[in-house]
Amino acid sequence: MNDFSIMSFNLRYPAMDGHPVARRLPIAAELITEAHPHIIGTQEGELDQLETLISLLPDEYIWLGEGHSGGNSGEFTAVIYDSSRFAVDTVDISWLSEQPETVASESWGVSHARTLTVVDFLDRVTGKSLRQLNTHLDHKSEEARLESGKIMAGHLAETTGPSVVTGDFNVAAGSPVYDYFCTELGLTDTAAVAPSQNIGTFHRYQGPKAGDGRIDWILTTADLRTVSTRINTFCTDGEYPSDHFPVEAVLSYVD
Repeated sequence: MNDFSIMSFNLRYPAMDGHPVARRLPIAAELITEAHPHIIGTQEGELDQLETLISLLPDEYIWLGEGHSGGNSGEFTAVIYDSSRFAVDTVDISWLSEQPETVASESWGVSHARTLTVVDFLDRVTGKSLRQLNTHLDHKSEEARLESGKIMAGHLAETTGPSVVTGDFNVAAGSPVYDYFCTELGLTDTAAVAPSQNIGTFHRYQGPKAGDGRIDWILTTADLRTVSTRINTFCTDGEYPSDHFPVEAVLSYVD
C-alpha cells in the first residue's frame, strides 16, 4: 500500500481563553494517535506545547521547526512526521516577508512575523521524494497572503517531484489567495476533489457548523492523487483539542 496520509492542524497557542492547553494537549494527542497521519503540518504551537505533544505521541513521531520570533521563541509552523515511513532530507525555515532569510522580518502589514517551513522528505516505502510546504498566512492583510503565496510558488518551482502544501490560510475557498494557488499555480484542493463534510474548519470551540468556510487546506501538485479527505471533529466530553478542526487527506503518487 503506497498511499500516505497528511494532516494540517492549527493547535491553538496557549491562550487565556478558558480552554487551557494542558487540558487540550492529551485530546490532540489522542486524535493524532487514532488518525495516525504520516505527516502533520501544524500551526500556532509554541515550544513547550510541541514538546509536550510529542511526548504523548507514539515514539515514531518526530517534530521540527522554528518559532516566528527566531529560535524557540513564538509560534511555530512545526512539522511532525512518522519517521518509520518518511526520512528528512532537507529543512528550510524562512519568513514570509520581503527579506525571507531575516529572522522575525515582517512586511505588507502583517499582524506578526509569519514563517514557512519547507521539508524535503524521502518516502521509505516507495523511494520517492516529497516536498512539504507548511505555513500560517496572515489574518489581516490580503496583500500579505498574496505576496506569501508568490514566495511559496518559488519553493514549489524549485522541485520537480510531488509537493503538498498544508496550512491555515485564514480565508476560505474563492478568496484571491485560494484562486492564486488553485487557478494560477494549478494546485489541487484535496477537499474539493474528494469532499467529505460541509462544515467549517475554524469553529471557535463551538463544534461543527454546516456551511462555514474551510480556512485550513491541503493542496497538492498534479503528481499526487487525492484518495480521500476528512475534517476531523474528534473531541472528548465536549472538549476540543483546538479552535480549529484538523483536516486530513490520503494521497497516492501519480506514476
